[in-house]
Parts: sequence; C-alpha cells; structure tokens
Amino acid sequence: MLTFTGHLGAAEAHAHAAVQVVALTTGTVVFTDRYGHRHRAAAAIIPAGVVHAVEVPRQADGQAYGTTYYLDPASRAAAGVVARVEAAGDRHQASTWIAAAADIDTSAAALAVLAQPNRAFQADGVALEAVQSGLHPAMAALLASASQRPPHSGGPAVPVTLAEAAAAVGLSATRLGHLFTDQLGLPYTAWRRWVRLQHAMAAVQRGDTLTEAAHAAGFTDSAHLTRVCRAMFGITPSQAVRAAGWHPPRRRQSDGRSR
Repeated sequence: MLTFTGHLGAAEAHAHAAVQVVALTTGTVVFTDRYGHRHRAAAAIIPAGVVHAVEVPRQADGQAYGTTYYLDPASRAAAGVVARVEAAGDRHQASTWIAAAADIDTSAAALAVLAQPNRAFQADGVALEAVQSGLHPAMAALLASASQRPPHSGGPAVPVTLAEAAAAVGLSATRLGHLFTDQLGLPYTAWRRWVRLQHAMAAVQRGDTLTEAAHAAGFTDSAHLTRVCRAMFGITPSQAVRAAGWHPPRRRQSDGRSR
C-alpha cells in the first residue's frame, strides 16, 4: 500500500493498477470519469484500471488536504472497498466512486484508523493475504513471491515477465494472463508496472537519482519511469515521492552547515 498525505493536487486523466481511496479532511476536489461527468466531493473510492482525472477548484486551491491510499488489488482491503463500489453502481462513473465513499469518516483520527488494518500488508510487501482471499493457488504463489525484497531495497522485488512468471507457477502465459484479468480486474503487465513503480519510488526515497531508481526497478531510463508514473498517478515521480512524505536530504556547505 502507498499512502500520500498532504494537499491534493490536480491530476490529468489516468488509470492505475491500484485501488485508490481518497479521503480529504478539508476541502473538496472535482473527479472526472471517462464519460466526462464531473462531480465534486471530499471522498471517493476508485477501482483499479478505471480512467479518472482530479481537478482542484480555483477557490479551493491549497485547501484540499487529506490522504490518498493506493491498495494493491490483490489485498483483502482492496476487495472490501471495491465491493462497496460494485454495490453502488457503474464502476466507471464518478458518481459511483463518491457514493461508495459517502459514509467514510474523513476526520484525521478516522484516517489513522483506516490505515490500521493494512499495516501488516504495508510492511510485509505485496499481497501476502492473497492466499486467504480466494485466489487461484498459482496466483497466490506468484503474488506472495513478489513480496520478497532484495536486501536493503525498502520495497517489493521487481516482478518478472509474464512468460517467466507462468513458467514459475506451472501455467501457460495465456492461462496466467487470463487469471490475472479475471481475478484482479487488470492485466499482469499493469500489475507489474504498479510494483515496479513502488520499487522505483522506494529507491528515490533511499537517495537514488531518478535514473538510478529507474534502472533498479527495470525501467529503461528516467523518462520511461516518468511516463509510467504519469500514466498511473497523473503526476511525476518526484511529485509522487514528495506526496508520500519524502523530502530530499539537505545539502551541506563547505563549512559543514546545512542549507
């Protein structure tokens, strides 16, 4: 799970492989769906793979403050919030996202509680609860393996290609691809980009440059990383890691003082 806390900014139309929960403590934003429908609200639940955009009204600029949670689509937490969306109507409509989140308490105290059930999930990596969530055994094994981290990485391991993953779990690539779409609601390649993006942001937070982080996560270069980040979050990698609470280390002058 990724958690971004702070002033919510505008994001161009995009779709990501995570389930997004937006909960503002102050202000509102405008959510736009793929049909062009615009709805203003303080909270929304947006399923994985759904195209959406976020606009901060001019009069509310700087006032839309809260937390955005990105839940791995294979987690039980994600399944729970997506069930609310499915019960509310068309998953592609902004009005449905808002209706699904209508009774969410957006107070600061409540947001802290909202994160509580996912702490083990966040700390242990990607989809460790998948085994208990009704997934095909091969899917559960694959998702659990993605939680294994390289030493000192601070983030999930970079997933292998679909063909390599299929061979590892004893299925054909076609069969595994269908399982991913059927059970998680998104293609394997989209989920793989999601995990790689988490890996890249963890690398930046450790002090790597964007280029170093891109290579560590399997991207061609920083431009490739930026394109994927914009497509998934609607913002750049630098904006994403800052929204996640990271701040670059202060440089020191020649006399040893920080600046």
